[in-house]
Amino acid sequence: MSHGKGRHKSIREALDYVAKNPEWPDISRLEMPVWEVIARNLYDMATSADKDRRAVNKRIRAQKIILNRYTGTRRTGTAPAVRNAKEVILHDLTAGHEAAGPAEDTSRIEVTL
Repeated sequence: MSHGKGRHKSIREALDYVAKNPEWPDISRLEMPVWEVIARNLYDMATSADKDRRAVNKRIRAQKIILNRYTGTRRTGTAPAVRNAKEVILHDLTAGHEAAGPAEDTSRIEVTL
């Protein structure tokens, strides 16, 4: 199995290489490039069949890492979604104490940015 002569690989290239060559090579892991060891371990975690709660959590986390690296978390070049109006909710900390004047409803304040 050829590892390529390139010293550096992007994360996507490393994941693609491991997806196309799923079997571990016959060489020692110490002699393998770091990018290949990490990508293979990530794929092994994502495809493990253990039913233990910790193993399932590790598997889901590895699958999420691979998915985010392939698809991204949002479209490239777009800004994250932000609401234009912010709402601040103030809780009445004097509840249970008698108020001196008439009660005002100041629990919601809307701020537009």
